Amino acid sequence: MEKNNISVRFNWSIGVLLITIVSMMAIAGGAIYIETINWPSVMLWLKYLLRMVFLFTVIGAVGYMPIRLRANDEKISLKRLFNPIEVPLNEVIEITQIPKSYIAGSIRTFGSGGAFGFLGRFKNKRLGKYTMYATDLKKLILIRTGDKTYLFSCARPQEFVEYVEKMLVK
Repeated sequence: MEKNNISVRFNWSIGVLLITIVSMMAIAGGAIYIETINWPSVMLWLKYLLRMVFLFTVIGAVGYMPIRLRANDEKISLKRLFNPIEVPLNEVIEITQIPKSYIAGSIRTFGSGGAFGFLGRFKNKRLGKYTMYATDLKKLILIRTGDKTYLFSCARPQEFVEYVEKMLVK
């Protein structure tokens, strides 16, 4: 943490790491299998389509995987390869560390349920609709704005929350 900003990396829990490894093994196995099939010429389009699906699945997951959570006196930023998420501090109503129990009963409406993290849109009775980018469900940070709810995780969640709370008081 520096005086005017904080930058904290994402830690992967053992569960996320195992789900990612198993998912990648399944995708690699599927890719190898489709290469070993003797495809009739009228079905080659399917082989190429499956190649594209496997490729875009991996690129999409890696591209939206959270890398680093940052905050300064203006905004909170979630760094990822594609399209970082930015939340202006003047829109933040609440920021707090929450236990994993807050996401119990959640339904994923779009995104990843563990491969490369818990990424995307979810909903449950307690939080309503929310966007989550977490790689360790034991270190969740809840951020509410007027119209959105975000859940992020990072290596030092309490330190991050304390920094943002100080910036909100200014």
